Amino acid sequence: MNKTVIIIDDDPIVRLVTQRMMHNIDSTVNCHQCENGEVGLSTIEKLQNVADYVVVLLDINMPVLNGWEFLDRLQQLNIVASDKFKLYMITSSTDASDKIKARSYPVIKKLYPKPLSKQDLKEILISNEMP
Repeated sequence: MNKTVIIIDDDPIVRLVTQRMMHNIDSTVNCHQCENGEVGLSTIEKLQNVADYVVVLLDINMPVLNGWEFLDRLQQLNIVASDKFKLYMITSSTDASDKIKARSYPVIKKLYPKPLSKQDLKEILISNEMP
């Protein structure tokens, strides 16, 4: 089973750097870059029936559809009912209420501060290894 990473962030530099770091850690990872939550949802819908493990790195503050709106729509679509789907929130926010709100969404495995380090990405990839 392959691993797919969906990077949902409005900053193209963050997406590019994250993708390059991912490929340096594991060149077999299939990365999709999404500039907002709307594009991210569309990408997830397209990938929901593939056999890959899907890891989503989700920013909070974005135009069009922010991270919270994305999570609410994702719950409505009931796409994340599989063990092969893991979602991590990535944010530059230092607001304590964002951390509290993130814990209210069971689909979020962990909240990471921006920028992601190589160690953060290794942790994410290793914790999503095939059994």
